[in-house]
Amino acid sequence: MTSMDVNVFEREIVSPKRKPFYLIAGGDPSAVSRCLAAAKSAVSPPLIGLNFRQYGLEELNKTPAKIEGDLASNPLGKPPKIVVFSLGPSDKLKSESYAFFSALRAKIVPSATLVFVINGAIDNRLKFFKEITQADLMVDCQAPTVYALPNWLIAKFKEKGLRIGREAAALMIDRAGTTLGILLSEIEKLAIYPGPSVVISTEHIRTLVSLSSTAQIFELGSPLAKGRLDKALPIMADLLESTSSVGIINVMGRHFELLFRMKVAMEAHGGDAPDSVLNAEMGVAPARIKYFREDISFWTLTAISQAQSAIQDSLRSILSGQCPDKIALGSLAVKLSGLAKKERPEPY
Repeated sequence: MTSMDVNVFEREIVSPKRKPFYLIAGGDPSAVSRCLAAAKSAVSPPLIGLNFRQYGLEELNKTPAKIEGDLASNPLGKPPKIVVFSLGPSDKLKSESYAFFSALRAKIVPSATLVFVINGAIDNRLKFFKEITQADLMVDCQAPTVYALPNWLIAKFKEKGLRIGREAAALMIDRAGTTLGILLSEIEKLAIYPGPSVVISTEHIRTLVSLSSTAQIFELGSPLAKGRLDKALPIMADLLESTSSVGIINVMGRHFELLFRMKVAMEAHGGDAPDSVLNAEMGVAPARIKYFREDISFWTLTAISQAQSAIQDSLRSILSGQCPDKIALGSLAVKLSGLAKKERPEPY
């Protein structure tokens, strides 16, 4: 199975080599937006209102004949006619709808093109998708994996004329999360200030990029792991304005679970392990391993187990209503910080 990248699609859709059908396999909103902009640019500007059409699931369910009629008729004036059919991330097609589009491909006139957009992953097991990919009609706009996300972010900064290093990119992901739309919004903010005149630093990221309540926020877990109560409490206070106490405890629990996995892997290798082993065991982006190495130096396996027990106790306390959320979280932060202090190899 093959696919083309966005650059190839942008060139092809406006050229005589334009095909009657393309599948945009979405997930990366910036790549999908580029494809849609390129498709629209293929239509003669004075004829946009006549020869550029957009449909969604509602139109397909109510008036499929209208979509078919648009693609079976020649454009008015200068070709081509471009028809976009777009599915949202939660939209689902029935098997008869896939059959409809399979049959429709043969009815599209040479001067028209259907751009089929799926904002999410595709199911390669379905006959429809197998046919499309075998015909080299799929445009790969899939979202990057968590491991490729820092490089993706660096590339998006570059498209905006901005410069950012890998460390700052990794920190931005830790703060804002992995939702691509949110990351793109943060880039837009940084394009205004500090703008392209400077290299975006970790300090810029800490100051200007918002903390995400749904991300695995390294910004909270790492200060606690280092015993830095002075840094952890302000972050916790910020999070309490946008997320639940249970969500915050889950962030803590996730961080210490990763530290536990890391420590076990290191002990199994005589006290240390290469990054490749730790990455496989923890399942985090490779760029984050060095930060976890800093955190783990403050902990023994016994202390991590004690921290995990404290986290579970606090969660039960909050869920049972035995203690006000803020007090339970503050007490937990103090306890975790105290456990880390016991394991510091030298005075802090």
